[in-house]
Formats: sequence, structure tokens, C-alpha cells
Amino acid sequence: MPRPPLPLGTHGEIRCYKVAEKRYRARTKYRDYDGTVRHVERMGTSKTGAKENLKQALRDRARSVAGDEVTAASKVADVAGMWLRELEESDKALRTKRTYRDAWDRDLSTPVGALRVSEVTVSVATRVLRSIHDNAGSGSAKHAKVVLSGVLAIAVRHDAIPSNPVNEVTLPKASGKRSAKQKTVITREEYTRLRKHLAASDKAVRRDLPDVVDALAALGCRIGELLALDWSKIDFGAGTIRIEGTVIREKGVGLFVQPHTKSSAGMRTVTAPGWFVDLLRRRHEATGTEWVFPSASGTLRDPDNTRADLRELVAETEWVGLHPHAFRHLVATRLDEAGLSAREIADYLGHDRVSMTQDVYMNRKTVGDSAARALADLHRED
Repeated sequence: MPRPPLPLGTHGEIRCYKVAEKRYRARTKYRDYDGTVRHVERMGTSKTGAKENLKQALRDRARSVAGDEVTAASKVADVAGMWLRELEESDKALRTKRTYRDAWDRDLSTPVGALRVSEVTVSVATRVLRSIHDNAGSGSAKHAKVVLSGVLAIAVRHDAIPSNPVNEVTLPKASGKRSAKQKTVITREEYTRLRKHLAASDKAVRRDLPDVVDALAALGCRIGELLALDWSKIDFGAGTIRIEGTVIREKGVGLFVQPHTKSSAGMRTVTAPGWFVDLLRRRHEATGTEWVFPSASGTLRDPDNTRADLRELVAETEWVGLHPHAFRHLVATRLDEAGLSAREIADYLGHDRVSMTQDVYMNRKTVGDSAARALADLHRED
């Protein structure tokens, strides 16, 4: 006989899995009040903690899902709770989830939490978001805008308000002075000079920055993706590299490899230029750790510390404020100059999409060797 379905508002057996050191995922099936069975999971620093976090979420879910009725009189804080629960159950990266939770707790809960959704007009949303921009910066304002828009989108779906007022809010542009502190574009000529500068610095060599910079220029990947590479991801025979995770830090847990990248498109296998494969061979013969680019002690390397190291070594030079993303721009430019299509470049860099049509009809995960050929002469002297 088939197993009877779960009663509405109940869950099945809770299973717990270890995903990293002092990090556990508790997971179960929950039958919502629309009759659909969905997976619900929560994280914790121990099995018991993960299970308790999941049980608390299930209790909250039972109370809210059973009678979630958003009206014009609903408090924004209550609707925000619904949005944050949806966020937790989404497949967004852990860093993204934490950023949006912090944006609500730090910047939005006090100014809008007690308001009714009908009271959040375009003028109110503009005043709140521009205040965040002035007091906390453009980055915080952008995150707050995403969160508030998502919260009020739930109210729109429930017909509590006719439209989303946040869509009409325009934030001020970041000032040129603030943007100038960060260098996110680098040319091939600048890169060539940068390599010589780093190679001549004992401090840069001790911190392994010459090879890190070369790796970024070869792969065009995000710094967290690079530092998550272990030797099992390298196929020396084929000259390919699997980019399948990113290093992040979570409060109370520390550094660990998140087993997926920023987006599904970021989960990719690339054919690297030959000079970079040779560099990896030399490192593999010399290293005794599982990580391709480890810390000085052989453990996972911190992306934030690596960015800081790079900034320190180029302070008061032509590359002041250099950010690892500059090498993504370098790679994209080189591939474009070599005549690769926008789709090929997006595949190599792990961009989410070029367009909806290309994503739907050209969904490739393994990139050919045309990108490697285009980058093959990056170390050739003019």
C-alpha cells in the first residue's frame, strides 16, 4: 500500500548532515497548507543546534502558513518575516542571505517595521532609502532597497497594495570620490607591470600574491571561487578546472567552502590556458596541502585577507585600490578582442546569463578551448 500523505501542517523525519567543520544541516519534508510537500532546512554549529533551529522554523511556519493573510493593515515587520522565511528556503548563497537579513535588522526594521504596508508610499520609501544612503552608504542602500522591494512584493501578490512603491524609488549615484578608492579595471599592459612589481616584492612572494594574481588573470573567476579550489578539481591531462564552490565566512562557524557558486551558471568547467596549467603543475609538485591556494599555514585562505594583502602591496602605486574583480574585466576584454561570442565569455566567467534566450537554448556547462587559446599569450612579452 502507498504511504499515506503527511497531514497538513506536519513534517516528516528530521535528518541531519555534516557539511563542514562545526557546521550541520537539518532537513525534513513539510506538507504546507496548500497540500504541497516541500523541503525545509536550517543550519547549526552542532547536530542538536541545527535540529532545534529547524524545529523553531517549522513552528513559525505552521503559525504563519496556516493563516498568512496579508492585508493593507498588515505590519511591514510581519510581512518581512514571511519574506525572510522565503529567503532562507531559497537557493541563494549563504552570504547573500546573511547580507539581506542584516539589511532588514540593521537598516529597515526600525524605520518601517511598525508601519502598515499601505503606509509605505513612494515618498516614504524614498525618504527611508535615501536616509540609509546618506548615513550608511550606497551599498547599504542598494541592499535595503532589494529587501524592502521583496517584502512589499508579497503585499502586492496578496492584493494588499496595488503596486510596489519601491519600484519608483531612485537612489543617488555613488560619488566619484568613493568609487575612485577601488580599481576594478586593469589593462594587459598594467597587468604585465603589476606582475613584475609583485615578483620583486619579498612580502608579495611570501603571501603568494604573484601566483594568485596570475590565477585570477587566467580564470577570470571570483576570489572566493579561486581559493575554494582543491587539487581534485584540476585535470592536468585535459587542462581543465572545475569551479564548483566558493570560500565564505559565517559568524560562529568561520571559513568553509560553500558547495556552490554565486549562481548556477557559476558551476562550470573551464579549459585553462597552457601557461596557467604549467603553473599549477609546479605548485602541485611543491605543495603538501589539499588547497591549490592555501593560507600560510596550509588551511583555507580568507578572501577578505587576500583582498587586503593585495591592496597593501599596491598602495601608493598606479594600481592603488586594486580589486580582484579587475581581472574578470581583463579576461572579458581579452576574450572579446579574440572574437569570442558573448555566450562563450559568459560561460568562461560564470556569469548568470547573457539573455534569457541564450540561457534557455544555449545552456552549456563545459567551456571549449577557445578561451584558453585567447589567453595563451597573456604572458608573452610584447
